[in-house]
Amino acid sequence: MMNIKLKYYLSLLFILAAVLYGQKIEAQNPKTRLLDSIDTQVVTIVKPYTPKISDAFKLKQAPSIMVSEDSQKSIKYTIFSIPVASTFTPAKGNSIGVKRLKKKKLFQNYTSLSFGNYGTVLGDLYLNHKLGKGETLAGYVEHHSSQGGIDGLQLEDSFSNNKVRVNYVQALKTFTWNTDLAYARQAINWYGLPYPTTFSINSKQVYSELSLSSDVQFTKGVFQIGSIDFQRFSDAYGCQEYRLEADSSLQLNLFDQSINTNLSIDYLNGEFNQNYLDPELNSYGNTLFQVAPSYKYSHGDLAVSVGVRAAFLIDSNRDVNKFYIYPNIEASYSVVNSIVLAYAQLKGDLIQNTYSDFAQINPFISPTLEIRPSSTPYKLIVGSKGKLSESIAYNLNGSYSKQNDKALFRSNTILNLSALTNYNQGNSFGIVYDDVDVFNVSGALEFDMSEKLMLRLKGDLYKYSSNLEPTVWNLPNFEASLFLDYQISDKWTLVGTFFYYGARQDSTTNDSLLSETTNETLDSFFDANFQLDYQVSSQWGAFLKVNNMTNSNYSRWNHYPVQGFQILGGASYKFDF
Repeated sequence: MMNIKLKYYLSLLFILAAVLYGQKIEAQNPKTRLLDSIDTQVVTIVKPYTPKISDAFKLKQAPSIMVSEDSQKSIKYTIFSIPVASTFTPAKGNSIGVKRLKKKKLFQNYTSLSFGNYGTVLGDLYLNHKLGKGETLAGYVEHHSSQGGIDGLQLEDSFSNNKVRVNYVQALKTFTWNTDLAYARQAINWYGLPYPTTFSINSKQVYSELSLSSDVQFTKGVFQIGSIDFQRFSDAYGCQEYRLEADSSLQLNLFDQSINTNLSIDYLNGEFNQNYLDPELNSYGNTLFQVAPSYKYSHGDLAVSVGVRAAFLIDSNRDVNKFYIYPNIEASYSVVNSIVLAYAQLKGDLIQNTYSDFAQINPFISPTLEIRPSSTPYKLIVGSKGKLSESIAYNLNGSYSKQNDKALFRSNTILNLSALTNYNQGNSFGIVYDDVDVFNVSGALEFDMSEKLMLRLKGDLYKYSSNLEPTVWNLPNFEASLFLDYQISDKWTLVGTFFYYGARQDSTTNDSLLSETTNETLDSFFDANFQLDYQVSSQWGAFLKVNNMTNSNYSRWNHYPVQGFQILGGASYKFDF
C-alpha cells in the first residue's frame, strides 16, 4: 500500500517538472522576446495617486501559532569542596544587665535664705502637706528687703516686701475646689526728688492687701468653672479699696461644636483722703457686668470662635450708666501639618482699673488718684506661630488697637504754693487718661538646643498716637528680653535673664509764680542678671545671684535711680515632714 502511494506521488512530480521545463523553453524563443519588448515612451501623470481605505485589504484569517512542547532536561549541581583548617574559636556570650536608674526623690517642702550688698535679705518658705486622698494644704512665705544706699539721694530708699499665702485644694470625682487666703505688705519710700530741698519729708509709704479667693472646676456638666474673689487694699494714709469679683464659665455642646459663655460681675469701691491739689475727699466706685458668648467651630485645619462681649457699667460716683459691646473673634488655620499655624483675633474689652493694680506697676504713685475704667473698642492681631525646626519655635504677630481712657503714669507737679506733703515735691506720680492708638509688632523665639540648654528671646516694637497728651508718658517704643537656662552638669545650673527697655518721656512741672515745665527723656537701659546653683546633696543647695551686672544706675521712673551692681549668696533646703 505504501509503495503504490509512493509511485503515485512520483508520477505527479514528473508531470509537473515536464510542464515547467516546456514553458521555460518557450520563454527563450527570440520571437517571443521581440513581442515582449517595451517601447520607450513618455508617461504623464495627470493626477497623483490618493489611497483610499477601500484599497486596503485585510487578512482573511488570523495566523495560527504552533507551540511545541519540549521536555525539560534535569540538571544536577555538585560542589567540589576542599576542607580548610581554621583556628577561630568563638567567645562565650555574656548577658548584659540593664542598669536600673535610681528614682529621684521629690520633696514636698522647700526653703531658701540669702544675703547681699545694700543690706539685702531674700528668703522664702514653701510648705505642702497631703491631708488625704485628693486633699492638700499648702503655705507660702516670701520676704525681700533692702536697707538701701543709692548714692546721691536726700531721702531714705529702703524697701521691704512680705507675702503670706495659704492654699487648700480638694479634688473630688465631679469637681475640684481651690481656696486661697493671702496677705501682702509692701513698704517703699518716695525718694525721687528732682531738686534739693530743705523741707523735712517722711517719704515712707506702706501698702497692705488682704485677699480671699475660691474657685470650683467641674469635670462634667454645663458649668465649667466658677470663682469668687474678695480683696481689700489700703495704705499708710488711710486710703481703702474694696473689690469683689464673681466669674463663671458655661459650655454647651451642639452638633459636635461648642458654645461657651462667660459671665462676670466686678464691684469696686474706694476712697482717697484728699485730692492732689486740695484736701477734699476723693471717692470712686463702679459696678461692671459682662457677658461673653462665643461659638466654636472646627473643620479640618480650620478653627474659628465667633462671639461678642457685652458690658454694662454703673458708675455710682459720677452717676454714669453706659453700655458697651465688643467683638470677640478668634481664628486659626494649620498651614503645614500643625507645624506652622496662622491665627487672627479681633477683640475688645472694658478694663477695671484699681489702686492696687497701679501700685503693683508703679509703687511711687501718690494716694490722690482718679480711678476710672479703660475701654478697648477693638484690638486686631494677625500672626503666625510654629516650629522652624525640631529645636526652634517661633511666634510672630502684629496688632493694632484703639484704647480709650488709657491710664498713663506722669510725674506730679512740684507744689511750692500749697501745703507740704510727703509726696508733692515732684517725688510721686499721678494718672492721666487719654485716647491712644497703638501699633505693635511682637516676635518671640524659643531654642531648645538640647536637654541641658534652653533660650527664650522676645521683642516688642510700639508706635503710639495720643489724642490730648503731647506723648504717651513713660511708655517705651521698644523692649526686649532674653531668658537662659543651662544645665552645666548634674550639680551645676546657670540661669540668666536680660532686659532691654527703650527710652521714655516724662515731665517735671514746678508750680510757682512762674510755672515751668521741663520735658524729661529717660534713657534706655540694659539689665543683666545671673543665678548659679550648686546642688550639694539631694536636699541641700547653694546659689549665687548677680543683678544689674553692668552696674548701671539707670532710672526706671523719672528721678528714681535703681541700685547698681548687686550680689547675693545663699543656701536652699528641701525636706519632708
